[in-house]
Parts: sequence; structure tokens; C-alpha cells
Amino acid sequence: MSSDVTLNELNHMHRMIAELVLADPVYLPIFERIEHELATWRSRDDAIERVRALLAGYKAAA
Repeated sequence: MSSDVTLNELNHMHRMIAELVLADPVYLPIFERIEHELATWRSRDDAIERVRALLAGYKAAA
């Protein structure tokens, strides 16, 4: 069994924790951690897209 979290699961957790934070701010550190994880995920995806664009440019010039 894999322990990796999918982007879909992370987004779901983000919404759930947001509701909990409104009920009790004690959950704010968890919310912030999930936001950090989402930003890391997006940054990784952005980097991969930049790599693809770079390689496509090299192939087009060849």
C-alpha cells in the first residue's frame, strides 16, 4: 500500500481543514502545512512544464 497523497486528496483535506479552522483556530498549523504542500506540488508541476518547453524549443531548433 502506498503512503503517497494525491493532489485530489490534498485538495480535499485543504477544504476539510479550512472548515475546522473556522470552528477552532487550533487547526491553523495543519491548514498552513497543507497550503505549503499544495504550493510545493504546484511549483514542481510548473518546473516540469518549463522543462518540457525548454526541450521542445531545442527540438524545434534542431
